[in-house]
Amino acid sequence: MSNSLNVPAPNSGGALKHDTEVDDSWASLPVTAVHFYERNPRKANNEAYAELKESIRVNGILQPLTVTKRPGETHYILYAGGNTRLQAIRELWEETGDPKLRETRVIIKAWRGEASVLLAHMAENTQRNDMTFWDRANGTLEIKRQMEEESGKTLSHREFEAEIKKFGLQTDLRTLSMYRFAVEKISDVGPWLSGLSVRTIQPRLNLLLKLANHHDIEESAFYAEVVTPTAKAIAGMVLEDSHAFTADLFLGRCEASLSARLELNERDMGKLLTAMERFPDMTLEGLQRICKPQRPVEPQTQSTPESVGQEPGRSSQSIALAPRLPGSTTLTKQAATENGERSQRVSSTASHSTVSFPPIPAESGGPDRLMTLIQQVLVSAGLGSCYEPSPGMPMGYYMGFPKDGPLDLKENAQSRQAAWWVLAMASGQFEPGVCRSGLDDSNEWRTLILEEGSQETLGGLELAIQHNIGGQGEFLPIPWLLNPDNPIAGVCLELLSAIRGGSGS
Repeated sequence: MSNSLNVPAPNSGGALKHDTEVDDSWASLPVTAVHFYERNPRKANNEAYAELKESIRVNGILQPLTVTKRPGETHYILYAGGNTRLQAIRELWEETGDPKLRETRVIIKAWRGEASVLLAHMAENTQRNDMTFWDRANGTLEIKRQMEEESGKTLSHREFEAEIKKFGLQTDLRTLSMYRFAVEKISDVGPWLSGLSVRTIQPRLNLLLKLANHHDIEESAFYAEVVTPTAKAIAGMVLEDSHAFTADLFLGRCEASLSARLELNERDMGKLLTAMERFPDMTLEGLQRICKPQRPVEPQTQSTPESVGQEPGRSSQSIALAPRLPGSTTLTKQAATENGERSQRVSSTASHSTVSFPPIPAESGGPDRLMTLIQQVLVSAGLGSCYEPSPGMPMGYYMGFPKDGPLDLKENAQSRQAAWWVLAMASGQFEPGVCRSGLDDSNEWRTLILEEGSQETLGGLELAIQHNIGGQGEFLPIPWLLNPDNPIAGVCLELLSAIRGGSGS
């Protein structure tokens, strides 16, 4: 009879070692005889711990703990989760001495190796959906290391993916790559990472690394000199509660650190990164050809037609705005063309198709009306820093790039972008011939326009606009233009109507 009690249960498996318990057997154990699993992949505290503890005090542990025993040890360890429940019942036993809390019912699992226990804990915590990204990343990679140690061979990500799926854990190659990147490259900010933030950070840091490689900075130096010091500084700021961690904060500091290392200003750094995203195979020399360093901005002064260096025999044909726009309504009207009209053809960099505006008559105050509207658009959209007086241009100006950063990063971004495009098209600045004759040889916009057709610089104009203006304003959305509650759209529509109406005068 006594021997029959030692026969393994039918589901116990056929190869249990002599020092393991019967698989899936039940027992009642003192709570002090069960130890926490020190390698539990879940590190974050349970926010509902107080409620769980009170429930156990009243009802006991409703879901039995699962335990196992390492070969040669006398105590049990948790097999699949349960650290929070064990902590709560132990504390209650110590605090109350209540006899019903002295022991707890457990399910005993046979020992099948460290990797098996790690997998069981990971599966349990995953099912409860209470693991942080950082805990999942560390736990998953720890399971891989343990599997490799026990099997004596290195597992590829694909082999590892297949193995853990046997235990009910779902993952994929992309997720495994994210885990490895987070743990190996940016561990100092690991506790604050999420899957979404890593999907934002990883490709951007890879782009920064590529730029560093272009400047003969190896990966190890890039992380040691740029990323790791930045991550440590950000972690300190978050721990001191002076900042909340965001992917944008971290990436912004990394980019600033690399730009200082490469002696690039912020604007040129942004240009290079934008170009590298668009042309990933381009060499550094090619990138530099379409991302020329920004020249210092010199104070603008009121210019005259004579100062522009017009071609011999070419009469002045511009209408110039005064450089200081706020509060100024003074406009200078100059002579029209010989036949009383000017052609203002502009080509959109988005579609590279030509858009023609009707000729603008010089009589009946038409140009003055147009320039007043142009001034109103500039003021209402806050585009004064983009306005560049240039008497050699058909309307006496062209729209440059903002001095204080891209428009799409500012308030009212869509309205500002759309207004910039309206004013830029009205100026005639997308016509190469107009820019060739109306802008100085050293003018940045002139260079971009004239080099647009060159194979070496193809895309340079589009990249510059994308970086400085953004993409939302390339085409004027009709609902925006007709929105009666948007004053910027209203004055833009009025300007477009005035340009069209000029042809009927």
